[in-house]
Amino acid sequence: MTCFDGLVAAPTLWMVIGVSAVACLVLFWMMKFQSFQGKSYYALTFLAMIWTLLMIGLEAASRTFSCQLQWATLAWLGNALLPVAWCFFVFAYIDNAAWLKKRRVGTVLIVVPLAIFAFAATNQWHHLFYTNSSFIPPGEVYVSYAHGPGFYGIIATMYAFVLATLFCLVKAFIRAKRVAWPLLTMLVVITLTPLIANGAYVGFGFTVFGLDPTAFMFALGLLPFTWMLLTNKTLDMASVGQSILFNTMSEPVVLIDRHRNAVKMNTAAKQIERHQGAGRLLSDLLANNENLNATEDATQLRVGQRVYEPRIREIENPLDPSETILGWSVTFVDITDRLSITLALEDALQRADDANRAKDDFISVVSHELRTPLTSLTGGLTLALSGRLGDVADPIRSLLNIAHRNGARLSRLVDNILLAQKIDIDALTLESKPVDLGHLLEESFEENKMFAAECGIRLALADVMQFAVVTGDAFAIRQIIDNLISNAIKFSEERGVVEGALTTSNGQVKLSIKNAGRGIPDGMESQVFGRFEQLENSGQSSTQGSGLGLHISKKLAKQMSGDIFYESQVGIGTTFHVEFQLVDQQTIEPAQLAG
Repeated sequence: MTCFDGLVAAPTLWMVIGVSAVACLVLFWMMKFQSFQGKSYYALTFLAMIWTLLMIGLEAASRTFSCQLQWATLAWLGNALLPVAWCFFVFAYIDNAAWLKKRRVGTVLIVVPLAIFAFAATNQWHHLFYTNSSFIPPGEVYVSYAHGPGFYGIIATMYAFVLATLFCLVKAFIRAKRVAWPLLTMLVVITLTPLIANGAYVGFGFTVFGLDPTAFMFALGLLPFTWMLLTNKTLDMASVGQSILFNTMSEPVVLIDRHRNAVKMNTAAKQIERHQGAGRLLSDLLANNENLNATEDATQLRVGQRVYEPRIREIENPLDPSETILGWSVTFVDITDRLSITLALEDALQRADDANRAKDDFISVVSHELRTPLTSLTGGLTLALSGRLGDVADPIRSLLNIAHRNGARLSRLVDNILLAQKIDIDALTLESKPVDLGHLLEESFEENKMFAAECGIRLALADVMQFAVVTGDAFAIRQIIDNLISNAIKFSEERGVVEGALTTSNGQVKLSIKNAGRGIPDGMESQVFGRFEQLENSGQSSTQGSGLGLHISKKLAKQMSGDIFYESQVGIGTTFHVEFQLVDQQTIEPAQLAG
């Protein structure tokens, strides 16, 4: 314990303690916040350096031979660990060497330093490390060590680890990219500096404060390197990944400073700059573009056959986000294919529109051309069946009746086609007058009785004496009702009942037509109200008709601010509802009512 006497007054010790304290703080920060390969080996290197510095500081503060020898011997625990741990760190950090994970390799990190320290600590018995010729020369304050053969053997062992470290770094230089050379150079300097200092100490007696300069030189490089390690992104996965992503993006990306200078480009952007005929088109575009503060209407860039659209994003100042920006990030998105697809779609839409217009024109022409002969045909058949042209034999009358029914059916089909066409192109003009919905419902039921009787269906109309006046076109509303009743009859089972009713609620009137048929499965709305769509009926592949009735009814109701919908249960029946807005009874005079 006498070796601690008077150490507090030694400035050299306090300097070493200060350096060691800084090293401890750096080590703590690194262990807590940093993550890199070989981190544990680097921590051991740091601890070995701190231990060696402290022992050298204590040796420098001591004034007796025995104390200096004691501290110098203890320093060898750090001296021996330092090159071994550094070697392991470099191999782990640079090569990520798999052999470091082997247990027998890990024991080297423990056995070699402890063996060297044990050899130095037992010097008093073998004197192979420091010989008996070691002493403090007259007029000096530090021991002049006389080294034995064991010392040089230990130095050779430690140099073997240093040479292995240099071998790893040389290999790294050969394969690494230039961006990693500064980091590798720093590692070489840190490795060589203590080696050279130790060689000068052993061979030429070079000292620092009269002591072995090896640990000081290592600390001189290790502390700055630690800062470099904390800030360098050469082996940082996130940084390297971002760099690779930036340079491998297919879209050109340019970073522009606030003075409109391109400060960084990725590989794709540089290729555009080098494109034959492009010249400095990219840089000039960015420098002269007045829309850098906007994300729209920026000038497009055309290079060869490709067209690029700039997507601009401001880069805010992290120190003052609300004030001056740092610059812009500009990504040039290749829109060549999109433009081609857009043009192709526009062309296809135009051709489809032309084809649809041609189809409508054809239907219109054919329908109009059919109306005149159909009118003459049905008129002639009606006249022949009336008996005004003379008696007609029963077999001939039967044939005439069939022809008359089919002619009337064809006339309705033509009328429906023309009506559907007018509705679809918004060419149908409807009146907007008060209409007695109940009266139209009664008329329709009365006129459809014969058709219902032919199909074996009974019509049943509920009391419609209540006020049910709506605003619309009487002819169009009557057509809606006729279509619903006709469909209800066709989709009813034989001897079934088709019921009609009117109900009013909350200023709305609902006209309902109910049948007792097979019902409509869920999810069939688009087919029920579709154009030329038909639902299969019992015993038939499809119902007779054009498939336009409900489509026309839906469109007509919508044009009069109404709506058609249905409720159905498979196997029970379907009820179609038509809703309109009721007219205020006090504002209607009987003479105004239509229908």
